Amino acid sequence: MHYGNVLVLVAVIYTVQVFCSDPSILHMPNGGQDAQKLVASKDGTGLCYPRGQLGFDLHTLQQHNRSADQQSACVWSDSRKQHYCVFADPQFDYGKGITMITTAERARHIFKSNASVANRTSSARVSLFRTNASGRKGRGICSNSHIPAGSLITQESPILFLDANWMENTMSEEDLDTLQALAIEKLPEITRQAVHELYGGPDTDSLKEKIWTNGYGVSGGPTKNWPGLNDEMDSGMIAVHANISLTERQKINHSCRPNAAPQWNWDILAHKLYAVRDIAPGEEITMPYFDTIKTFQERQHHCKASQFADLSDDRINEIVLLEQSLENRQIAPAEPTAMAELLVSLYKQEGLDSFISKAYAIAAREWNGAGYEYQARSWAYQSVKAGLIAGSVGLKQGDLEDMEALLDGARKHWSWRYRVHQ
Repeated sequence: MHYGNVLVLVAVIYTVQVFCSDPSILHMPNGGQDAQKLVASKDGTGLCYPRGQLGFDLHTLQQHNRSADQQSACVWSDSRKQHYCVFADPQFDYGKGITMITTAERARHIFKSNASVANRTSSARVSLFRTNASGRKGRGICSNSHIPAGSLITQESPILFLDANWMENTMSEEDLDTLQALAIEKLPEITRQAVHELYGGPDTDSLKEKIWTNGYGVSGGPTKNWPGLNDEMDSGMIAVHANISLTERQKINHSCRPNAAPQWNWDILAHKLYAVRDIAPGEEITMPYFDTIKTFQERQHHCKASQFADLSDDRINEIVLLEQSLENRQIAPAEPTAMAELLVSLYKQEGLDSFISKAYAIAAREWNGAGYEYQARSWAYQSVKAGLIAGSVGLKQGDLEDMEALLDGARKHWSWRYRVHQ
């Protein structure tokens, strides 16, 4: 036996005892599940047990850790500052299941804030769309009828909810792979199969690549006391979706010109997908996987070729130049309102509906800067609406607050007639 392993095992037992001795954790329900039942271990036993029953001693745990097939469901970060465990609830979201890899402290907050949502998140509104073949992308979902802009298309809880700090602070690929594999193993069979079918990139079946390809960064937290909420170095969580329901499997594909955008909702532990523009019957529903305001050369690895690539590049380049000119308050463009309206037009021509709230906001400021209150308010309303639909991929929080301030009083806003005085 290696002495280093003994120290690790003692640390694991200490953490388990502390975690399980807290009554608020032992009896905290998560959709009817006790927290002690949600902490998984690879051999099927839990890390938490009823009061007075530790469940295993040092000798037992040593035996478990001698075999690669019987390892604990917890690992330390490389710095030894954080202890990350697998938490599993196979009954979550009507039996689709969820597993989390995070700290006990973060798990506690999630359990508390989501105690009653396990069977309340209804993953899909199937009547709005159907699954079709989607060329080289495999599956895709297409609308069954006209979907107006702003409509909720679907909402879905993740099947894997991973602490991004764990992934960044654990250099051992073996540790990462082991815990990820265990997290997937604890999911129901249909969900496990969906994970294995996720696309991870060309010529790769890497679990890590599948997680990065299908995962979405989630910031903030479910409570004001969320660990790391005010830490600028905190990397947040990663929500991995399979886009499935128990009756039908769906896949929402990426597009460089998407017609839908996701928003994360901590209250129900789910992403909501909204239409950012009107979607025609039979049209594929798509969403952005990354920043798509790029030239064709920059986005060619992710977007299919277009016969109008040169024209698209010209529009993107002009968008960049217009934004730089209008957002630089030290210079005075000759026709700022006309430039702002051209900017909006270029966004629309490029199909950048997920990001157009920014263009609307610039137009609102320019009309207000020229002293036209009601034109400014019109653009500000459009900016707020588009930003609320698109969520974090649309209008930044500061811009949203700026537009709301303009609507509260255009003549009191910092931009009122500021172009006139330049």
